[in-house]
Amino acid sequence: MDINQYQKLFDFISKTVQLQDVDVLKIGSKLSIEDYDKGDFILKLNQVSKTLKFVLSGVYRVYQLKDGKEITSYFNYEERNPLVASFVSLLANKPSTEFIECIIPGKVISISYSDWKELYKTSLELNVFGRLMAEKNYLLAIQRIESLQYQNASERYEMFLKLYPNLLNQIPHHYISSYLGITPESLSRVRKTFTKK
Repeated sequence: MDINQYQKLFDFISKTVQLQDVDVLKIGSKLSIEDYDKGDFILKLNQVSKTLKFVLSGVYRVYQLKDGKEITSYFNYEERNPLVASFVSLLANKPSTEFIECIIPGKVISISYSDWKELYKTSLELNVFGRLMAEKNYLLAIQRIESLQYQNASERYEMFLKLYPNLLNQIPHHYISSYLGITPESLSRVRKTFTKK
């Protein structure tokens, strides 16, 4: 087992808790690396999410279908939201209401959620890490809800630029307008006002 290929994940965890060497070995024995091409799905509608993934490279879009229209919830990539799963499906062990699609080719580290939960039993540090990540994701979800409820299109676009500064010129703009809850035409108008500033 080459632990070095998983170093980015260990570095990410170590920003929050200090893992013991024995924990690194235990975690490393449960990990694998997966490659995804553009258009590949990590998860499809009604599948049960069984794995937790960590982004090494690429960009992944989480979205739902509403009346045949794609509604983007968020993006996963190395610098932002690197933990990938349909968390409601994963935690509740029920069919997903979301799709997770690769939109820029890349690699992820994968671990089965059952293995991850077993590691909680033997590692206090990993247990603390899991709790803190759950709290962080809860806060992100609340921020996302409040943004859609209380911010106008320009404010949401400005927030998008802060949250995903590297994505604007990498991904199709209709994905961004879907994330912002506006039409592509409205996004074009909002972008023009920002370029004039």
